[in-house]
Amino acid sequence: MRSRTLLTIGAVLAVLAILTTVVQRLGGAGEAERGGQSMRRGDDLISHGAGVMIGDEPPEEGEQQNEAARTRPATGAPVSVGLYIMDISHINFAEGTYSLDGYVWMNWDPAKFLAPGAESTAEGAGLPRAPCDTIGFVGAFELNIQPIVKNPGYAQFRVIGTIRQDFHLARFPLDHHVLRLGIEDEEHADHIVRYEADVRNSGTSDFHITGWTHDRLTVSTYTRIYSTNFGDLSLPTGNQSHFSGIAFEIPIRQVRVAYFIKLTFGLFISTMLALMSLVVAHYGVDRLGFPVGALFAVVASQWVVGEALPPRSPPTIADWLHVTSFCVILTVTLVNVRSLRVLEDGDLVRSKAIDRFWFRVIAPTWVCLCVLICVLA
Repeated sequence: MRSRTLLTIGAVLAVLAILTTVVQRLGGAGEAERGGQSMRRGDDLISHGAGVMIGDEPPEEGEQQNEAARTRPATGAPVSVGLYIMDISHINFAEGTYSLDGYVWMNWDPAKFLAPGAESTAEGAGLPRAPCDTIGFVGAFELNIQPIVKNPGYAQFRVIGTIRQDFHLARFPLDHHVLRLGIEDEEHADHIVRYEADVRNSGTSDFHITGWTHDRLTVSTYTRIYSTNFGDLSLPTGNQSHFSGIAFEIPIRQVRVAYFIKLTFGLFISTMLALMSLVVAHYGVDRLGFPVGALFAVVASQWVVGEALPPRSPPTIADWLHVTSFCVILTVTLVNVRSLRVLEDGDLVRSKAIDRFWFRVIAPTWVCLCVLICVLA
Protein backbone atom coordinates (compact mmCIF):
# COMPACT_ATOMS: atom_id res chain seq x y z
CA MET A 1 0.00 0.00 0.00
CA ARG A 2 2.83 2.37 0.88
CA SER A 3 4.67 1.67 -2.38
CA ARG A 4 1.45 2.30 -4.30
CA THR A 5 1.00 5.60 -2.54
CA LEU A 6 4.57 6.64 -3.32
CA LEU A 7 4.13 5.69 -6.98
CA THR A 8 0.92 7.71 -7.19
CA ILE A 9 2.51 10.78 -5.61
CA GLY A 10 5.50 10.39 -7.95
CA ALA A 11 3.19 10.21 -10.96
CA VAL A 12 1.34 13.35 -9.85
CA LEU A 13 4.62 15.21 -9.37
CA ALA A 14 5.76 14.11 -12.82
CA VAL A 15 2.53 15.37 -14.38
CA LEU A 16 2.95 18.62 -12.47
CA ALA A 17 6.50 19.02 -13.83
CA ILE A 18 5.33 18.31 -17.38
CA LEU A 19 2.50 20.83 -17.12
CA THR A 20 4.90 23.40 -15.70
CA THR A 21 7.25 22.87 -18.64
CA VAL A 22 4.37 23.18 -21.10
CA VAL A 23 3.22 26.44 -19.52
CA GLN A 24 6.78 27.80 -19.65
CA ARG A 25 7.13 26.84 -23.30
CA LEU A 26 3.77 28.37 -24.15
CA GLY A 27 4.76 31.53 -22.31
CA GLY A 28 8.06 31.59 -24.20
CA ALA A 29 6.23 31.01 -27.48
CA GLY A 30 3.94 33.91 -26.70
CA GLU A 31 6.93 36.12 -25.96
CA ALA A 32 8.61 34.96 -29.15
CA GLU A 33 5.46 35.69 -31.12
CA ARG A 34 5.25 39.15 -29.62
CA GLY A 35 8.95 39.62 -30.29
CA GLY A 36 8.42 38.46 -33.87
CA GLN A 37 5.61 40.93 -34.28
CA SER A 38 7.81 43.68 -32.89
CA MET A 39 10.58 42.70 -35.29
CA ARG A 40 8.17 42.69 -38.19
CA ARG A 41 6.98 46.13 -37.20
CA GLY A 42 10.60 47.15 -36.83
CA ASP A 43 11.29 46.11 -40.42
CA ASP A 44 9.27 49.08 -41.62
CA LEU A 45 9.83 51.42 -38.68
CA ILE A 46 13.00 53.30 -37.86
CA SER A 47 12.72 54.58 -34.30
CA HIS A 48 14.48 57.82 -33.43
CA GLY A 49 15.61 57.29 -29.86
CA ALA A 50 13.67 56.13 -26.82
CA GLY A 51 10.30 57.57 -25.88
CA VAL A 52 10.38 60.76 -23.84
CA MET A 53 8.12 60.76 -20.79
CA ILE A 54 5.82 63.75 -20.69
CA GLY A 55 6.46 65.87 -17.63
CA ASP A 56 10.24 65.40 -17.59
CA GLU A 57 12.34 68.45 -18.17
CA PRO A 58 13.22 68.62 -21.87
CA PRO A 59 16.93 68.70 -22.72
CA GLU A 60 18.71 71.96 -23.31
CA GLU A 61 18.31 73.34 -26.81
CA GLY A 62 21.90 72.53 -27.78
CA GLU A 63 21.63 68.97 -26.43
CA GLN A 64 18.30 68.51 -28.21
CA GLN A 65 19.80 69.57 -31.53
CA ASN A 66 22.79 67.26 -31.05
CA GLU A 67 20.49 64.33 -30.17
CA ALA A 68 18.33 65.08 -33.20
CA ALA A 69 21.41 65.11 -35.42
CA ARG A 70 22.43 61.69 -34.11
CA THR A 71 19.03 59.98 -34.33
CA ARG A 72 17.33 61.21 -37.49
CA PRO A 73 18.17 62.75 -40.85
CA ALA A 74 18.50 66.49 -41.24
CA THR A 75 16.23 66.56 -44.31
CA GLY A 76 12.63 67.70 -44.17
CA ALA A 77 11.12 70.81 -42.65
CA PRO A 78 10.49 70.31 -38.91
CA VAL A 79 6.86 70.19 -37.77
CA SER A 80 6.24 70.20 -34.02
CA VAL A 81 3.30 67.99 -32.93
CA GLY A 82 1.70 67.86 -29.49
CA LEU A 83 -1.14 65.96 -27.82
CA TYR A 84 -3.26 66.59 -24.75
CA ILE A 85 -5.55 63.71 -23.73
CA MET A 86 -8.84 64.66 -22.10
CA ASP A 87 -10.27 61.16 -21.72
CA ILE A 88 -9.79 57.50 -22.68
CA SER A 89 -12.66 55.03 -22.43
CA HIS A 90 -14.31 51.93 -23.95
CA ILE A 91 -11.24 49.71 -24.08
CA ASN A 92 -12.59 46.79 -26.11
CA PHE A 93 -10.44 43.67 -26.37
CA ALA A 94 -12.92 41.80 -28.57
CA GLU A 95 -12.86 44.50 -31.27
CA GLY A 96 -9.31 45.70 -30.62
CA THR A 97 -10.26 49.36 -30.11
CA TYR A 98 -10.34 52.15 -27.55
CA SER A 99 -12.01 55.57 -27.50
CA LEU A 100 -10.01 58.80 -27.32
CA ASP A 101 -10.93 62.39 -26.62
CA GLY A 102 -8.09 64.88 -26.93
CA TYR A 103 -6.45 67.83 -28.66
CA VAL A 104 -3.70 67.68 -31.28
CA TRP A 105 -1.76 70.71 -32.48
CA MET A 106 1.04 71.45 -34.95
CA ASN A 107 3.59 74.22 -35.40
CA TRP A 108 5.70 74.78 -38.53
CA ASP A 109 7.55 77.46 -40.49
CA PRO A 110 4.88 79.13 -42.64
CA ALA A 111 7.49 80.25 -45.17
CA LYS A 112 8.16 76.61 -46.14
CA PHE A 113 4.55 75.57 -46.75
CA LEU A 114 1.40 76.84 -48.41
CA ALA A 115 -1.26 78.46 -46.26
CA PRO A 116 -3.77 76.04 -44.68
CA GLY A 117 -6.41 75.03 -47.20
CA ALA A 118 -4.50 76.50 -50.15
CA GLU A 119 -3.58 74.54 -53.26
CA SER A 120 -0.41 74.95 -55.26
CA THR A 121 -0.46 78.12 -57.43
CA ALA A 122 2.03 80.01 -59.53
CA GLU A 123 2.99 82.10 -56.51
CA GLY A 124 3.51 79.10 -54.31
CA ALA A 125 4.94 76.76 -56.92
CA GLY A 126 7.15 74.14 -55.37
CA LEU A 127 5.81 74.62 -51.83
CA PRO A 128 4.11 71.62 -50.22
CA ARG A 129 0.64 71.81 -48.70
CA ALA A 130 0.34 72.80 -45.06
CA PRO A 131 0.98 69.92 -42.63
CA CYS A 132 -2.44 70.45 -41.03
CA ASP A 133 -4.04 69.55 -44.39
CA THR A 134 -2.13 66.27 -44.75
CA ILE A 135 -2.14 64.95 -41.17
CA GLY A 136 -3.17 61.32 -40.71
CA PHE A 137 -3.95 59.16 -37.67
CA VAL A 138 -2.68 55.57 -37.70
CA GLY A 139 -5.40 53.04 -36.94
CA ALA A 140 -8.16 55.66 -37.02
CA PHE A 141 -11.61 54.07 -36.84
CA GLU A 142 -14.71 56.25 -36.74
CA LEU A 143 -12.57 59.24 -35.81
CA ASN A 144 -14.03 62.74 -35.78
CA ILE A 145 -11.34 65.39 -36.35
CA GLN A 146 -12.65 68.89 -35.75
CA PRO A 147 -10.35 71.78 -36.81
CA ILE A 148 -10.35 74.52 -34.17
CA VAL A 149 -7.58 76.79 -35.44
CA LYS A 150 -5.86 76.79 -38.84
CA ASN A 151 -3.44 79.67 -39.18
CA PRO A 152 -0.20 79.93 -41.16
CA GLY A 153 2.31 78.12 -39.00
CA TYR A 154 -0.17 76.75 -36.43
CA ALA A 155 -3.19 74.43 -36.31
CA GLN A 156 -5.20 72.77 -33.56
CA PHE A 157 -7.69 69.87 -33.75
CA ARG A 158 -10.19 68.27 -31.40
CA VAL A 159 -9.94 64.50 -31.90
CA ILE A 160 -12.85 62.35 -30.72
CA GLY A 161 -13.47 58.76 -31.74
CA THR A 162 -12.14 55.22 -31.86
CA ILE A 163 -8.59 54.02 -32.46
CA ARG A 164 -7.61 50.48 -33.41
CA GLN A 165 -5.17 48.84 -31.01
CA ASP A 166 -3.31 45.53 -31.05
CA PHE A 167 -3.73 44.06 -27.56
CA HIS A 168 -1.48 41.25 -26.30
CA LEU A 169 -3.74 39.19 -24.03
CA ALA A 170 -1.61 36.21 -22.99
CA ARG A 171 -1.64 37.39 -19.33
CA PHE A 172 -5.34 38.27 -19.18
CA PRO A 173 -6.74 39.04 -16.58
CA LEU A 174 -3.37 40.05 -15.08
CA ASP A 175 -2.47 42.00 -18.20
CA HIS A 176 -1.18 45.49 -18.86
CA HIS A 177 -1.07 47.38 -22.15
CA VAL A 178 0.24 50.48 -23.87
CA LEU A 179 -2.37 52.52 -25.74
CA ARG A 180 -0.77 54.07 -28.81
CA LEU A 181 -1.79 57.01 -30.98
CA GLY A 182 0.34 57.27 -34.12
CA ILE A 183 0.34 60.35 -36.33
CA GLU A 184 1.87 60.42 -39.82
CA ASP A 185 1.84 62.75 -42.77
CA GLU A 186 -0.34 61.21 -45.48
CA GLU A 187 1.14 63.14 -48.42
CA HIS A 188 4.67 64.36 -47.76
CA ALA A 189 7.65 62.05 -47.44
CA ASP A 190 10.22 62.66 -44.73
CA HIS A 191 12.48 64.69 -47.07
CA ILE A 192 9.68 67.30 -47.02
CA VAL A 193 8.13 66.96 -43.54
CA ARG A 194 9.86 65.73 -40.39
CA TYR A 195 7.80 65.44 -37.21
CA GLU A 196 9.15 66.58 -33.85
CA ALA A 197 7.55 66.12 -30.42
CA ASP A 198 6.22 69.09 -28.45
CA VAL A 199 7.21 67.52 -25.14
CA ARG A 200 6.89 70.71 -23.13
CA ASN A 201 3.17 71.24 -23.82
CA SER A 202 1.86 67.67 -24.26
CA GLY A 203 0.22 65.79 -21.42
CA THR A 204 -3.01 64.41 -19.99
CA SER A 205 -5.86 65.64 -17.83
CA ASP A 206 -6.83 63.95 -14.57
CA PHE A 207 -9.13 61.36 -16.13
CA HIS A 208 -9.98 57.86 -14.89
CA ILE A 209 -10.43 54.67 -16.92
CA THR A 210 -12.89 52.33 -15.24
CA GLY A 211 -11.05 49.23 -14.07
CA TRP A 212 -7.64 50.57 -15.11
CA THR A 213 -4.88 52.80 -13.84
CA HIS A 214 -2.67 54.74 -16.23
CA ASP A 215 0.87 56.08 -16.11
CA ARG A 216 2.41 59.14 -17.67
CA LEU A 217 2.27 59.80 -21.38
CA THR A 218 5.39 59.16 -23.45
CA VAL A 219 6.22 60.28 -26.98
CA SER A 220 8.69 59.14 -29.63
CA THR A 221 9.31 59.86 -33.31
CA TYR A 222 9.94 57.36 -36.08
CA THR A 223 10.20 56.94 -39.84
CA ARG A 224 7.92 54.42 -41.53
CA ILE A 225 9.23 52.70 -44.65
CA TYR A 226 6.75 51.63 -47.33
CA SER A 227 7.89 49.19 -50.01
CA THR A 228 6.45 51.39 -52.73
CA ASN A 229 6.74 54.96 -53.89
CA PHE A 230 2.97 55.12 -54.52
CA GLY A 231 3.75 56.00 -58.14
CA ASP A 232 5.51 59.23 -57.19
CA LEU A 233 8.69 59.19 -59.28
CA SER A 234 9.99 62.29 -57.52
CA LEU A 235 10.65 60.34 -54.35
CA PRO A 236 14.38 59.83 -53.97
CA THR A 237 14.18 56.23 -52.77
CA GLY A 238 12.93 54.64 -55.99
CA ASN A 239 10.66 51.75 -55.05
CA GLN A 240 10.49 52.84 -51.40
CA SER A 241 9.09 55.82 -49.56
CA HIS A 242 9.81 57.12 -46.09
CA PHE A 243 7.23 59.00 -44.05
CA SER A 244 7.84 60.73 -40.75
CA GLY A 245 5.64 59.79 -37.81
CA ILE A 246 5.18 60.44 -34.11
CA ALA A 247 3.77 58.05 -31.50
CA PHE A 248 2.11 59.01 -28.22
CA GLU A 249 1.84 56.11 -25.77
CA ILE A 250 0.16 55.80 -22.38
CA PRO A 251 0.67 52.62 -20.29
CA ILE A 252 -2.43 51.20 -18.58
CA ARG A 253 -2.73 48.43 -15.98
CA GLN A 254 -5.63 46.38 -14.71
CA VAL A 255 -6.79 46.93 -11.15
CA ARG A 256 -5.36 43.46 -10.81
CA VAL A 257 -6.51 41.90 -7.55
CA ALA A 258 -10.09 43.18 -7.72
CA TYR A 259 -10.66 42.25 -11.36
CA PHE A 260 -8.90 38.89 -11.06
CA ILE A 261 -11.07 37.89 -8.08
CA LYS A 262 -14.21 39.12 -9.80
CA LEU A 263 -13.47 37.10 -12.94
CA THR A 264 -12.25 33.87 -11.34
CA PHE A 265 -14.18 33.68 -8.06
CA GLY A 266 -16.97 31.53 -9.52
CA LEU A 267 -14.40 29.31 -11.23
CA PHE A 268 -12.53 28.57 -8.01
CA ILE A 269 -15.71 28.07 -5.95
CA SER A 270 -17.06 25.61 -8.53
CA THR A 271 -13.87 23.56 -8.49
CA MET A 272 -13.84 23.53 -4.68
CA LEU A 273 -17.44 22.24 -4.67
CA ALA A 274 -16.38 19.42 -6.96
CA LEU A 275 -13.56 18.53 -4.53
CA MET A 276 -16.01 18.58 -1.61
CA SER A 277 -17.74 15.56 -3.10
CA LEU A 278 -14.76 13.53 -1.87
CA VAL A 279 -15.37 14.44 1.78
CA VAL A 280 -19.16 14.17 2.09
CA ALA A 281 -21.04 11.16 3.45
CA HIS A 282 -21.46 8.13 1.22
CA TYR A 283 -25.19 7.72 1.81
CA GLY A 284 -28.07 10.08 1.19
CA VAL A 285 -26.07 12.41 -1.12
CA ASP A 286 -25.77 12.38 -4.90
CA ARG A 287 -22.00 12.68 -4.96
CA LEU A 288 -21.79 12.77 -8.75
CA GLY A 289 -24.06 15.82 -8.71
CA PHE A 290 -21.24 17.91 -7.21
CA PRO A 291 -18.76 17.62 -10.12
CA VAL A 292 -21.53 17.72 -12.72
CA GLY A 293 -22.88 20.99 -11.31
CA ALA A 294 -19.33 22.36 -11.08
CA LEU A 295 -18.76 21.44 -14.72
CA PHE A 296 -21.68 23.59 -15.88
CA ALA A 297 -20.51 26.47 -13.68
CA VAL A 298 -16.99 26.34 -15.19
CA VAL A 299 -18.45 26.28 -18.70
CA ALA A 300 -20.49 29.39 -17.87
CA SER A 301 -17.38 31.08 -16.48
CA GLN A 302 -15.44 30.23 -19.63
CA TRP A 303 -18.23 31.70 -21.77
CA VAL A 304 -18.13 34.97 -19.79
CA VAL A 305 -14.35 35.24 -20.30
CA GLY A 306 -14.70 34.43 -24.00
CA GLU A 307 -17.16 37.29 -24.48
CA ALA A 308 -14.49 39.78 -23.36
CA LEU A 309 -11.79 38.48 -25.73
CA PRO A 310 -11.36 38.20 -29.52
CA PRO A 311 -12.63 34.90 -30.96
CA ARG A 312 -9.16 33.80 -32.09
CA SER A 313 -7.09 35.23 -29.27
CA PRO A 314 -4.14 33.12 -28.01
CA PRO A 315 -4.57 31.13 -24.77
CA THR A 316 -4.68 33.42 -21.74
CA ILE A 317 -4.15 32.89 -18.01
CA ALA A 318 -7.93 32.64 -17.65
CA ASP A 319 -8.09 29.95 -20.35
CA TRP A 320 -5.42 27.82 -18.65
CA LEU A 321 -7.18 28.16 -15.29
CA HIS A 322 -10.38 26.89 -16.90
CA VAL A 323 -8.55 23.98 -18.53
CA THR A 324 -7.05 23.08 -15.16
CA SER A 325 -10.47 23.17 -13.51
CA PHE A 326 -11.93 20.93 -16.22
CA CYS A 327 -9.14 18.39 -15.60
CA VAL A 328 -9.70 18.52 -11.84
CA ILE A 329 -13.46 18.01 -12.22
CA LEU A 330 -12.90 15.07 -14.58
CA THR A 331 -10.42 13.48 -12.16
CA VAL A 332 -12.79 13.98 -9.22
CA THR A 333 -15.61 12.37 -11.20
CA LEU A 334 -13.46 9.32 -12.00
CA VAL A 335 -12.45 9.02 -8.34
CA ASN A 336 -16.10 9.21 -7.28
CA VAL A 337 -17.05 6.48 -9.73
CA ARG A 338 -14.24 4.26 -8.43
CA SER A 339 -15.15 4.94 -4.80
CA LEU A 340 -18.85 4.22 -5.36
CA ARG A 341 -18.07 0.93 -7.10
CA VAL A 342 -15.94 -0.16 -4.16
CA LEU A 343 -18.77 0.87 -1.85
CA GLU A 344 -21.22 -1.24 -3.85
CA ASP A 345 -18.97 -4.23 -3.18
CA GLY A 346 -19.50 -3.58 0.54
CA ASP A 347 -16.02 -2.24 1.39
CA LEU A 348 -16.87 1.05 3.15
CA VAL A 349 -13.43 1.45 4.75
CA ARG A 350 -11.58 1.16 1.44
CA SER A 351 -14.03 3.52 -0.26
CA LYS A 352 -13.39 6.21 2.36
CA ALA A 353 -9.65 5.62 2.09
CA ILE A 354 -9.79 6.21 -1.67
CA ASP A 355 -11.68 9.48 -1.13
CA ARG A 356 -9.24 10.77 1.50
CA PHE A 357 -6.15 9.83 -0.47
CA TRP A 358 -7.20 11.45 -3.72
CA PHE A 359 -8.51 14.56 -2.01
CA ARG A 360 -5.07 15.06 -0.45
CA VAL A 361 -3.46 14.60 -3.87
CA ILE A 362 -5.83 16.54 -6.14
CA ALA A 363 -6.49 19.61 -3.99
CA PRO A 364 -2.85 20.74 -3.45
CA THR A 365 -1.95 19.80 -7.03
CA TRP A 366 -4.74 22.05 -8.33
CA VAL A 367 -3.65 24.95 -6.12
CA CYS A 368 -0.02 24.58 -7.21
CA LEU A 369 -0.98 24.49 -10.88
CA CYS A 370 -3.10 27.65 -10.55
CA VAL A 371 -0.20 29.48 -8.87
CA LEU A 372 2.27 28.31 -11.51
CA ILE A 373 -0.01 29.38 -14.34
CA CYS A 374 -0.40 32.87 -12.88
CA VAL A 375 3.33 33.23 -12.20
CA LEU A 376 4.83 31.69 -15.33
CA ALA A 377 2.38 32.72 -18.06
